[in-house]
Amino acid sequence: MIAQTFDSEAIISVVRKAGQLVMEMRQAGLQRIQSKSAIIDLVTEADLASEALLREALLRLYPEVGFWGEESNQPPTEPFFWLVDPIDGTTNYANGVPHYAINVALCHGKRAILGVTLQLPTGNIYWAIAGQGAFRRAPDGQQQRLQVNQAQHLNRALVTTGFPYHRAESTDNNSAEFAYFLPRCQSVRCLGSAALDFAFVADGLLAALWEGWLGPWDAAAGVLLVEEAGGHVTDYDGNPWQLPGKNGAVASNGQPTLHEALLTGIQTARTQLTETRLHS
Repeated sequence: MIAQTFDSEAIISVVRKAGQLVMEMRQAGLQRIQSKSAIIDLVTEADLASEALLREALLRLYPEVGFWGEESNQPPTEPFFWLVDPIDGTTNYANGVPHYAINVALCHGKRAILGVTLQLPTGNIYWAIAGQGAFRRAPDGQQQRLQVNQAQHLNRALVTTGFPYHRAESTDNNSAEFAYFLPRCQSVRCLGSAALDFAFVADGLLAALWEGWLGPWDAAAGVLLVEEAGGHVTDYDGNPWQLPGKNGAVASNGQPTLHEALLTGIQTARTQLTETRLHS
């Protein structure tokens, strides 16, 4: 079973249906917003409904493929499995900030072989198949192949990052890395959706991202998008990124001088830490 044997259009259609559900629930008014691992780690009834829809629809299409969703969080035993974030950027979603996504990756072993990221509320679909490129499809059906940008140095690079839910409990919370890069980059953004951060690197809007403590459902589809658009993704030690991705993620446009500067900056910033929350 390889990616080409899967019907990408059917999978995109499923993701769009989940997106429609999420948008309708937001417009109707959320009734239940709860916390998970920390008080700032939110889950809504729409996260649960979206995951249920995706599970049912994807398993109906391909019963032999496993399912690993963020909310149920049951790692699969099947060699091929779906890795699903039913709403990436739940904090934005819960607060009415119009920047969040639905993230679906078809994985085999430690890599995604097909990825779909639905940007909401714009309706843009970012999708990729291993070895076949990455694309952005607008709601009207117009499609464009993705290509990373060509920024070579930090001072010409617009980059993005995010902060972990344990940021009030540990000094290993990305603040050291942020302080290092802030004066050295063109600018640093914190947009609130790692799935869309990866998509924007693939689309050439951002030169790079770095972030620790991403869930596998946050990153798998985006790693494939970036690599198929000509970029490069490693962990914090410079090793090729692979599931479950516990040692951070650095995604760039693939320019060697830029990627090396990102890794050097992260490692330099982390030398001052007295503890670590990352796992190799």
